[in-house]
Amino acid sequence: MRERRAGAIGSLRYLALLGSTALAALFPFPIAASAQTAPSADQSAAQSTSNPPPEDAAVSTDARDEITVTGTRLGVSGFTAPTPVTVLGAELIAKTASPTVGEALAQLPSFRATTTPATQQIFPANAGARIADLRGLGAARTLVLVDSRRFTPSTSSGTVDLNLIPTLLVQRAEVVTGGASAAYGSDAVSGVINILLDTTLSGIKTTAGYGISDRGDGQQYFAQFAAGTSFNDGRGHAVFGAEYNKDEGVGGCYTRTFCSNEVGDLTGTPGAGGRPAHNISYNVHTSSLTPGGLITATINAAGVRTPAKGGPLSGIQFTGNAQPASFTYGNFPSALFQEGGSGAGLNTFFGDPALSIPVERYNALGHFEYEFSPAFTWFAEASYGHVAGYVTGPEIRDIGFPAPGAVISIENPFLPASIKQTMTANGIVALTLGKLGTEFGTIDSTSVRDTMRMVTGGSGDLGGSWKWDAYLQYGVTDYKQRSINNRITARYAKAIDAVAGPGGTPVCRVNADANPNNNDPACVALNILGNGHYSQAAKDYAFGTTVQNSVFTQTAGAFNVRGEPFATWAGPVGLAAGVEARRNGLRIAVDPISATNGFYVFNQTPSKGQVGVIEGYAELAIPLLRDSVLGSSLEINGAVRQARYTNTSAGTKSRFDATTWKLGATYRPVDWLMLRATQSRDIRAPNTSELFTTPVGGQAALVDTKTSTQVFAQTFTGGNINLKPERAQTFTAGATLQPEGALRGFRFSADYYNIRIDSAIATLGAQVIVDTCNARNDPAICALVTRDSNGLLQKVAVLFLNLNRQQVRGLDFEAGYSHSLGAGRSLDLRILATHAIDYTNSALPGVNRAGDDGPAGVPSWIIDGDVSVDWGPVGVHAEGRYISAGKYDATLIGPQDPGYSVLLPNSINTNRVPSRFMTNLGITFDLIDRGSRKVELFGNVYNLFDVLAPPLWNGNNNGVYYDNIGRRYRMGVRASF
Repeated sequence: MRERRAGAIGSLRYLALLGSTALAALFPFPIAASAQTAPSADQSAAQSTSNPPPEDAAVSTDARDEITVTGTRLGVSGFTAPTPVTVLGAELIAKTASPTVGEALAQLPSFRATTTPATQQIFPANAGARIADLRGLGAARTLVLVDSRRFTPSTSSGTVDLNLIPTLLVQRAEVVTGGASAAYGSDAVSGVINILLDTTLSGIKTTAGYGISDRGDGQQYFAQFAAGTSFNDGRGHAVFGAEYNKDEGVGGCYTRTFCSNEVGDLTGTPGAGGRPAHNISYNVHTSSLTPGGLITATINAAGVRTPAKGGPLSGIQFTGNAQPASFTYGNFPSALFQEGGSGAGLNTFFGDPALSIPVERYNALGHFEYEFSPAFTWFAEASYGHVAGYVTGPEIRDIGFPAPGAVISIENPFLPASIKQTMTANGIVALTLGKLGTEFGTIDSTSVRDTMRMVTGGSGDLGGSWKWDAYLQYGVTDYKQRSINNRITARYAKAIDAVAGPGGTPVCRVNADANPNNNDPACVALNILGNGHYSQAAKDYAFGTTVQNSVFTQTAGAFNVRGEPFATWAGPVGLAAGVEARRNGLRIAVDPISATNGFYVFNQTPSKGQVGVIEGYAELAIPLLRDSVLGSSLEINGAVRQARYTNTSAGTKSRFDATTWKLGATYRPVDWLMLRATQSRDIRAPNTSELFTTPVGGQAALVDTKTSTQVFAQTFTGGNINLKPERAQTFTAGATLQPEGALRGFRFSADYYNIRIDSAIATLGAQVIVDTCNARNDPAICALVTRDSNGLLQKVAVLFLNLNRQQVRGLDFEAGYSHSLGAGRSLDLRILATHAIDYTNSALPGVNRAGDDGPAGVPSWIIDGDVSVDWGPVGVHAEGRYISAGKYDATLIGPQDPGYSVLLPNSINTNRVPSRFMTNLGITFDLIDRGSRKVELFGNVYNLFDVLAPPLWNGNNNGVYYDNIGRRYRMGVRASF
């Protein structure tokens, strides 16, 4: 409590310092009481976006509102941002019946839905979150703003859960699909998502709905409310929004054919039997673990382990009643899998994971503002959000030989007599057991995030064209994660090593041997043969609950000024400048067992630290042409930002400075055509997770190409306070067409992007570390890999390092057409497309994951198109989404690829994924439509033709891009008055 109070006092002091800085910055500028005028309609169109918004994203022209242009801080008339911007309006969110803005944004082709309820599987970290990831460069490289201000982080990596923002208050979301660090600071490497709220809402809006899948699961309930009112002749305004959403989840995966077909990757020695190293096959079952336990190896008196297969205990498993029974080996068995044989209905890694986990969330946001004079409008805003996600999975995943497995001694009193007799006759003193199951209960994990945020500030005129704005913000996220029935590694090992005690009663060996120093009075012998043959006391000793309580804080403030200092022959010059400061804090507290990495999975270790940054920026836009014979307009835009970072943890500090800049231009040779280009240097500073987290232990299923085996290995992931910022070079170039005359209402844009990140902060991933070490024998990489005395993979250290170069390159397209059909009838068409050309990482030289449709890549083409027809009281909205065919894994070589040979360690029998096209359909009907009073029924069908995802290995399908659920429905009612 004292620590939290001290942190709060420190934050208040920091706010006071920021406040004094912001107020001091006001004094050099005269405050004039001139009226703030709204831009003209032509100015609004020029300012809105580089890709002009469709009608459903129309920009407000309220006299008290100033046009916000994401991608630039100028906010003055007559300038166009040179950076491409995509707009998602409130009307389109409503037409898709999306209960969260995150779900709606995930449909944009530039998004990679890396973190959603459909990608969670059995892993509890940040369960239920919807976190944006532009370009697939990682969520930490996408900056999320709300009304152009940073939002309180939801995670230790500084990312924002889009669940926290009331959907009905969202006026529009603007997405900058390119670097914007000079304008907004760190993290804006792959782009910026600026969610603009309707802070001038008048009246009341409500929505209530229900959803369910075609197979009867995935039930969902949601309710939304928003209200706003003005007072004192419009000088004051108050807005409030809240929503509740409960999603029951979908699963498990065996309810869908792509999982029940049991597609798996059978690995083996390249060329053996004429087969490649990897073989995608159907009816793949586990070959080394069963619910009751499978004998996988025998151990003699010298400690030598020998595979059980082919020996005296070959093909013996234990049934539910702990009696020996026959296990049928299938074809081509590997260390984990086999084709056919025993084990149908088991998934080695995950059991039967949910396709989409249950999530419950609610949030609320209130905004109040008052215009005391044209020189000063004050606002205050507060928000609260709660998100709880629930995951479940098996608590036992023990692979036998060649992994260590669970060792059962011949002295174990739980062993059947027939097994002991065979062991004695063959000089076997112990055996290893492979076991997968939930007999001790599932590992049930809960992740709960509560985010509170308060912000206050003001804005106003400074005289002439000059305006100012400032804000102070404090936010905190309390994150709690619990995992019950998690195996305690050391206790479990002692409990299963049972011997006969007095009277033949099973006891733990440590309490019966001659060494009193290793006694553990709490240890109770645990029987893992079969299912359910254990005492409650034994389970309570060997299993426990992981506890993680984390606090993420952010204190931030900024002061900005903008105006027109002078004019050129082509018009006024725009200038914006400002100072910003923030401090992000991290504090993680855990249970004593987790602190020592003592649980089987989901350990977390205590960590603490804070990142402070002070930065200043300036942006300038200069018109060079206006209505000239050389063109309609030509503007150049430049920005620079200087920042100083200070990282502090446990008395250790690191500092660094960072400079970012941007140079861009827009040119209109004619009014209906705009050309644009930008070159920028962007950065991403290391976040609190990458800097401060102490090594955390876990388990990973890895393919070891050195020994041609699949194993479970320990992984240890940790931070590094000496990290430096990533540096990115971003280039974009494009064109926008918006003709008049017969083609009025049509718009088209095309943009090229090239983002190269140097010194990228990455962990490489355990599998990549192993593959890179085996292929290149790089000492720096191989130092992260530990093998036992037999050369078997044992541990992989997954540390954050500045060691990669990443590059993405591609094309974005947008086309739209809006046309009034008269008498309340209209037609709207929109197509968005992204073509990935390069998606590379220096950790994998020569590998281009553009066109890799697996979880680690990005498809070559993603196209999303929608058409809306409003015909009186009826509205129809249809959406189509296309994902092009591609590779399973770009690191592998199949028969379709050049250089294929079954002798290659990365050969595979097929390396292609088919394309998919999914269709969504929505219908609305106006029950009441009387001006501001409206009641509307809506119904939506998603994945109308029930197109399931292409099968991927082990039932672990790619929920990032594909729909794993199938046809589902959502219906409800909206009202406004």
